Amino acid sequence: MAKNEIVTPYDDASFPVAAAFTTAIAAGASTTTLKPSPGRLCRVSVTTAGTSTDNITIYDNASAGSGEVLAVIPGGGTLGTIYVLDVPAVNGITAVNVASGPAVTIGWS
Repeated sequence: MAKNEIVTPYDDASFPVAAAFTTAIAAGASTTTLKPSPGRLCRVSVTTAGTSTDNITIYDNASAGSGEVLAVIPGGGTLGTIYVLDVPAVNGITAVNVASGPAVTIGWS
């Protein structure tokens, strides 16, 4: 075995456990589909805090902001906060932000 081999751990459904991709979600109202197929929500990093009552909701959905909620990221969080989630998504991953919601970077696979 090579000394510098890079090893990626996988879960039981053959998805990387660590974030393979990242997507930045800007502050303000938007619906963003990160992955339109099964995968894993790994981490969320707050890059700009929103207001305390406005949150980003991340759904297990291939194209819309509805269905099972994977995570809710509080708008009043501290800049630089990292949420380690490691949550499987059966259908896909879609994030819904509101007008005064935070800006975040989402890690997924």
